[in-house]
Amino acid sequence: MTSYIDIPVVSIVGRPNVGKSSLFNRLLGERKAVVVEQSGTTRDRVEAVVSLSGKRFKLVDTGGYLSSDTDGISAEVREQAKDSMEGSDILLFTVDASEGISPADEDVSSVLRRTGKPVIVVANKTDNDRLRNDAMEFYSLGFGDPVPVSCLHGRGMNPLRERLSEALPETAGKSPRTSRKTLKIAVVGRPNVGKSSFVNRLLDQRRVIVSDMPGTTRDSIDTYFSYEDKDYILIDTAGIRHRRKIKTAVDTYSIMRSKESILRSDIAVLLIDASDGFTRDDSGILKFISDSGKGCLIAVNKWDLAREAGAEVTADEYRKHLLYASSQVGKFPILFISAQTGRNVLQVLSMAEVVDSNLELKISTSRLNRIFERNDPEEVPIPKRKRRPNFLYIIQSGRKPMEFKYFVNRPSSVLPAHLSFIENQLRENLPLKGIPVRISIHRSRKDKK
Repeated sequence: MTSYIDIPVVSIVGRPNVGKSSLFNRLLGERKAVVVEQSGTTRDRVEAVVSLSGKRFKLVDTGGYLSSDTDGISAEVREQAKDSMEGSDILLFTVDASEGISPADEDVSSVLRRTGKPVIVVANKTDNDRLRNDAMEFYSLGFGDPVPVSCLHGRGMNPLRERLSEALPETAGKSPRTSRKTLKIAVVGRPNVGKSSFVNRLLDQRRVIVSDMPGTTRDSIDTYFSYEDKDYILIDTAGIRHRRKIKTAVDTYSIMRSKESILRSDIAVLLIDASDGFTRDDSGILKFISDSGKGCLIAVNKWDLAREAGAEVTADEYRKHLLYASSQVGKFPILFISAQTGRNVLQVLSMAEVVDSNLELKISTSRLNRIFERNDPEEVPIPKRKRRPNFLYIIQSGRKPMEFKYFVNRPSSVLPAHLSFIENQLRENLPLKGIPVRISIHRSRKDKK
């Protein structure tokens, strides 16, 4: 895969509620950006790598640009959009053909002219011939002929793709570096535990909007970057909360996207707030990660603030508290970080690489069975009058998720205590830290009648 520093960037910009996210989804060919009938749904930049006529580029969806709004979130959205304009090679200026040119459109066009970047005007919502004719008024913005489209119905997308392909350089995304692996890391957790601050610190830029107000991040935001000659996709997600705390349709979509991000990731980083400990919501998120078969590490954020507040507990003591709250925590690496100061933030990348290498582990059948020659599951105490199963042999049956099959003479006699014993022995003897393990019991063919 081409390094992400080698491909051009195309940003979709415009005022709120003109259909930027719908355009993003149409060009991407999948529903990735959240689209609802509510102005200002997109706040952060959403990215994806797209291939068009053999040319690869990074497509960026931005929040709606409004020069008149002065509240904190709107100002952050505006700065994010401006940063995206400055960092782009081509700009898709999206407007609403059904409403005509607005003062906000003229404000955006003034900013675009100052960038000096190539601009393609996309006149969205041209759902009939009259609106297609009306779209021509956007020529007066000074960026050439607008391209009329209807993102709702998919009309006009081929002419737009042709125009965009012509604007892209011939060598776009055709770097000879084609063998690099990309590690997808989803940053997940409850609202307001510092996920966006962590992403910004790791990227060393204000890439994602940060606010003290829970729920600032609404969409799952992919950031493509390279570090120490390795490529990553970092996915910042909306806070996952219990269904009883969900209040709006946007919350529902955002949480759905967060869970989808876990499913498409290689590794999940579960951020928890040091001052809150391991909550019931954290336990639910960890269970979803484990059930999905994904590698995971736990990052205890705001560790510096917890110590400043007078907490005298050490990291080892805190680990014990986490284990007391949930025995599942012990299966995953735990890092103590501070997104505010940068403490141990880069260690998350190195630990994610370790967990990913564990996911690739292939264990020979002979090695597995040597483990249980020394530690026989048959020695696990069982209730009186319960028939003891005869454990015959074990094999690795899958990776990502890590799966094992144990063959026995009598599967119905295998108890949960046996499964726990088997998993504990596997973890003690193999590098399985950070990996959910699935064990299934099967009757040996030799014993079938």
